[in-house]
Amino acid sequence: MKREEKEKQVAWLREQFLKTRALFLTDFAGLTVSEMTALRSELRSKGIALKVLKNTLTRLAYQGSQVAVLESDVAGPRAAAWTETDENVTVMAKVLTAFAKAHPKLKLVRGVLNGKLVQPSEMDTLASLPSREVLLGRLLGTMIAPVGGFVNTLAAVPRSFLTALKAIEDQKSAAAESNAG
Repeated sequence: MKREEKEKQVAWLREQFLKTRALFLTDFAGLTVSEMTALRSELRSKGIALKVLKNTLTRLAYQGSQVAVLESDVAGPRAAAWTETDENVTVMAKVLTAFAKAHPKLKLVRGVLNGKLVQPSEMDTLASLPSREVLLGRLLGTMIAPVGGFVNTLAAVPRSFLTALKAIEDQKSAAAESNAG
């Protein structure tokens, strides 16, 4: 690779790393090309980038970005998965951990989430979180529950009154039938 191509590669990577909300490093030694392609396409379909890293260029690109704390982890065959949106962080963790369980040769090394180091065990925790939609649904249910309880309490008074009136009506109609018969 020529020097100017390397400079373009470093500039592009640095730009990506500056916009990144989360980045996870993986060790892909032993995976086949088709397995890497499957992982890459699964991540890409969810809006997440995966790139096999050239270690020297990556160390240069890390400088000045929040992912620079991973510089010591760039050794050997490494691939980085990253996202620019907070919504995709749990999705990325779920895809990577599921793929690592299905393909034990893929090792989760470490990651960065909003400038903080994330260990592989923490990536498992991230992967077990419910999706954003599920969390929003739970929040909405929690917010609606007191209102629903209040409405049921208010509706109980007229309901009890109508039940009492119905019982009186039934009692009178039964008495009228027994007097008529």
